[in-house]
Formats: sequence, structure tokens, C-alpha cells
Amino acid sequence: MTFSKAIALATFALGTSASAFAQTATPYQYGMDLDIAHVIAVDAPANATGYASTATLTYRDSDGKVQKVSYIRPNNNANQN
Repeated sequence: MTFSKAIALATFALGTSASAFAQTATPYQYGMDLDIAHVIAVDAPANATGYASTATLTYRDSDGKVQKVSYIRPNNNANQN
């Protein structure tokens, strides 16, 4: 494999994975069937105020496609007395 082909392949792979992370998250609904084969990331605000915040789960399903789902997450500080 030539150097230019390797660069082109790496650029394509990076662009493909970056576009998967750019997709919008589907809001979770109770009873929703999730096909999670591998968790990639869980993004939740660290400095959220109030009792709950919206978190986003990025995962790879059993077909290898990257999916995102957003859900309401209770804040840790909300349960402190």
C-alpha cells in the first residue's frame, strides 16, 4: 500500500467515525428496545443544577452502526440532605 493510499484510507475512516458522532440523539422512551453491543461514551453535564439533567449515551449496535440516545439522569447533588 502506498503512502497516499494509506492517508486516503485514514482520512475516510476518520471522516466516517466523525460523522457518526455528529448525529443527533434519539430521546429515550420507556420500553424502547435498545440493541447495545458496545458503549462508546456517556456524556452528562458535570455542573448541572436542579434535580435532573439530560445525558447522552453513544453506543455501537450489533450491526456495527453507531447510535445515540438521550435520557433524563438524576443529579447526584439532588439526593443530598
